[in-house]
Amino acid sequence: MRLFTSILLLLSFVGIRAQCESVTLKQEFETTQNIALVQAKKLHNDSIQVEIVKKWKGDSIGKYVKFELKKFNSEYLRLDTGKTYILFWFNGLSIDRCSRSSNFRYAHFEYELDLLYSKYKIENVLLYDSIQYRKKNIFEAGGQTFDVQKGKYAFYDVRTGNLKSFKDLPKDLSYRNRRKFYIIDKNVETAKQKYDVVFALVVDKKELQITKALKKRILSSLYK
Repeated sequence: MRLFTSILLLLSFVGIRAQCESVTLKQEFETTQNIALVQAKKLHNDSIQVEIVKKWKGDSIGKYVKFELKKFNSEYLRLDTGKTYILFWFNGLSIDRCSRSSNFRYAHFEYELDLLYSKYKIENVLLYDSIQYRKKNIFEAGGQTFDVQKGKYAFYDVRTGNLKSFKDLPKDLSYRNRRKFYIIDKNVETAKQKYDVVFALVVDKKELQITKALKKRILSSLYK
C-alpha cells in the first residue's frame, strides 16, 4: 500500500512538472522576489518555520519565514523539518513546484546564483558552513553515515568502471536517480595503501546487485 501511494505521489509530481514553462535560471532570478538557502526548523500549527541561511534576493524577509504546510501531491513544494532547501518564492505565496526550489542536496546552481548576484549575504555563517560540510563530506551506505575527512576510503564508480576521489564522483542531482553507495569490503590493504572501507557507487533508481564478479572487479582495481 505504501509503495502504491508513493507511485501515485511521484506520478502526480511528474505530471505537474510536465506542465511547467521552461525558463532559465537568469530569467527566474530576475522575476522572483525572494531567493534563499533555508533550513526548515519547526512546525507552528498549519505552518512550518524556516531559518534564512543565505539570501540572494528578498529585502523584505527577515531571519525567519513561515510557509503553510502542503500535501505531498500539492502543486506547491512541501517542506519538511530538518531539511535544507534553496527556495524561490513571491511575497505571500506558496512555493511553486515549477520554480527551481529544491532540496539543497540536489541543488547544483548555488555557484551560478553567486555569479548572478554577487551581493548575496550569508545570514548564519556557522550553520552555512555546517551545511556545506555535510554536502561535501558526508554520505550514507548500508544504514551508516560516513565522513570522508575521518577515514581512508576508496570509491569505485560502477558506470565508468574507475576508482575516483569523493569530490570527482557523480553529484546527487535528481530525486529519482539517486546517488547510492554500497559497502564492498572493510580493512583492505594493498602494497601502497590501506582502506578502512571500499565503496561502490551508482546513480540509479534500481538497487545495485553486489555479485562475486563485481566485488572481485572492484577490489582488483585497487591493485592497479
